[in-house]
Amino acid sequence: MKKTLTKFLLLLFICTLFFTNITIENVHAVPLLEAQGVVLMDGKSGEILYSQNADVQYEPASITKVMTAIVVLENTNLDDKVTIGTNPPLVDGSAIGIREGEVYTIEELLIAMLLESANDCAEALAEFVSGSNAEFGKLMTERAKELGCTNSVFKNPSGLHEEGHLTTANDMAKIMRFALNFDDFNRISRIISYQYVNHPYSDGTEKWATNRNNCYVDWSQWYYENLYCGKTGWTPEANHTYVATAVKDDEVLVASFLNAYNKDTQYTSVGELFNWGFDNFNSVKLFNKGDIVGEYQISDNTSIPLLTNKDIYYTLSANEEQNITTAFNYADKDYSESSIKKGDVLFDATLIVNGEKYTTLELLSGLDREYTTKIKIENTINKYASNKIIISIILILILSLCIYIYIRKRKLNKRRDFIRKKYNLDI
Repeated sequence: MKKTLTKFLLLLFICTLFFTNITIENVHAVPLLEAQGVVLMDGKSGEILYSQNADVQYEPASITKVMTAIVVLENTNLDDKVTIGTNPPLVDGSAIGIREGEVYTIEELLIAMLLESANDCAEALAEFVSGSNAEFGKLMTERAKELGCTNSVFKNPSGLHEEGHLTTANDMAKIMRFALNFDDFNRISRIISYQYVNHPYSDGTEKWATNRNNCYVDWSQWYYENLYCGKTGWTPEANHTYVATAVKDDEVLVASFLNAYNKDTQYTSVGELFNWGFDNFNSVKLFNKGDIVGEYQISDNTSIPLLTNKDIYYTLSANEEQNITTAFNYADKDYSESSIKKGDVLFDATLIVNGEKYTTLELLSGLDREYTTKIKIENTINKYASNKIIISIILILILSLCIYIYIRKRKLNKRRDFIRKKYNLDI
């Protein structure tokens, strides 16, 4: 009986290892997680450090608002004025209490949406950008696909339950990582409280937005000291959801959690997963944006330096040696007859790290090069100069022309002498 039990437990352990996707080897065991869909990502390199049902679709609830904020920030200015329409004040769920006809700035609405998870403000922003929830949802979905989020469909800006409004832990980690590029998103997400001085409630009491991020505010039982910013979510259909970024010792991690049933276990596991990531991984910067990584020989006497278009990081496990080899692969193109400006994209390249495809990037021109008539003539000469047959033909033609001119001139001279002698003329 004991042998049978031992074999069963061993088999169960092996199956657990097989079905749990940890993308980098030689790390300590991941903590117990409440959420069904989980991704832990290196915020610098974009590498997935841990995943669980990463590409299974779940409802995102209010973490939808991270994607909403991205679309709004890309299509508006913070000081744009928004007049509240009929529908936003009537929205279900959490709200800040905006009223029809009131005028808010984009920034004021974003603050309430990200801090209080205000659905009324999310809908007001959507109407301002696209005219309706449905059209804004299409814009969100399209933009998410451009970010590489191929398993997400957004139907509304708030995350309220709606048939087909789905995402994945992998997609939400990508979305959160991209949101870090927006200074205004980071700043607003980290506000503790904000008073709407010009917009008190109808009874005259002060209107405030207070940060509800359970792992960010220090009065919460789930406070995590390394948390940088994040967004919570919950609906009866989605259960608890969460997406966040943590920073420690110049390391940046992004985590997403979908479909967690128990709130206490969910938010306790956030700090545990981030700590696990910080303890077991670190990122190495391979290239700075603008580094020269090669040269393009555009002519015999001219070469153009090739520059990286972005910072590139690589993730190592904590005990892994930094023996890193890199190479760039790209299809050759002929720019010999082109004018080029510094910063122009010359090649779409693949970075090879330790013999394996790692990421794609653009290689940019490191200088200006004007294609002039003089260069065109030089290129033509150089082009034909490399072909011995053509050179031989040209030389034969030139020699033949010289011989023809010489013979023709001799004949003319003889004829002139003949006429002069015959008629005794002084020619």
